[in-house]
Amino acid sequence: MTKRPALLLLLLTGAVACPKDKKRGTADTAVAVAPPLVQDTTPQDLSALQTNLPPVAPDTFKPRKLTPPRTTTTEVPSRYPAAPPELMAAVERSQTFSKFCYQEFGQKSDPTLRGGVAMLVTVDASGVSDARVANDSWSSSSGKAVNSCLNDKARTAWKLSPGAVKSGKYVVQLAFTGG
Repeated sequence: MTKRPALLLLLLTGAVACPKDKKRGTADTAVAVAPPLVQDTTPQDLSALQTNLPPVAPDTFKPRKLTPPRTTTTEVPSRYPAAPPELMAAVERSQTFSKFCYQEFGQKSDPTLRGGVAMLVTVDASGVSDARVANDSWSSSSGKAVNSCLNDKARTAWKLSPGAVKSGKYVVQLAFTGG
């Protein structure tokens, strides 16, 4: 029976000495406060300062040789007449869409893209019924995305008054250069 009072005494002293039972924010806790930072704003001469930087690398820029644009032909546009002035006026009025195609789909993937396309435009009594890239001369394969955009948008962008242009197929030349 002597074991019980000793165990009880041990439990009581352990409960009193348990660190988790202390209340937070008592005087026992100390908070370290850093001294305020002092900035030295005295002017200095840095010309004599020694550095540990590697030597300057030589200039690695090399001008790129431009190759002549290659031509891919899906149709021969020379069989068709050049666009009449009324059609060219419609093309010039709506040149923002062709510029958009060139900048967004061509120059964003190849900033040096240059070249041109020959659009085969079909005109009927109601206006432009079809417009497709028949020939291109792009400086890189990024021009294919421009062709796709032109094929999608040209027919609806080029507006003609009914009967303004004689029905038929015409070639519209578009040139694109950087800048």
